[in-house]
Amino acid sequence: MFVPEIPNNGLKKEITEIIQLSKLLEKEYTFKYSFPATKEEIKIWEEQYNITIPESLKNWLLFSNGSDIRQGLMITYSLSGFIINCDNISEDIVIVGEVIGDGEYIGFSKKAGKILWIDHGKIKEFEKFNSILELIMDMM
Repeated sequence: MFVPEIPNNGLKKEITEIIQLSKLLEKEYTFKYSFPATKEEIKIWEEQYNITIPESLKNWLLFSNGSDIRQGLMITYSLSGFIINCDNISEDIVIVGEVIGDGEYIGFSKKAGKILWIDHGKIKEFEKFNSILELIMDMM
């Protein structure tokens, strides 16, 4: 399993814990982490779409620009895979990943900058991506 260097940012604790769990479970499940996005790539995406990515999500992208944690438990898209103006979801939401593979998504609000867990129409708001990672670790 390829593991990118863990950045020294606001997600260092959660990323370290996820990697430790990944290593413990890698004989039973698949884990895929990609090379990190660069600050320049993030800036270009934000300028291209005139959307600001929440800081905590940027911190994840600076670790892995796309991932598959525990065989689809959580998939995060790369910057090029972010979905803007998704059918049946508010235009305010950018979809950045999926959870469990049954129609649950992770996204963020363009206006409020909140991290969102979209579960079949129900939306839970979080201040930071850290909270999503903590929930995923509980499910691992």
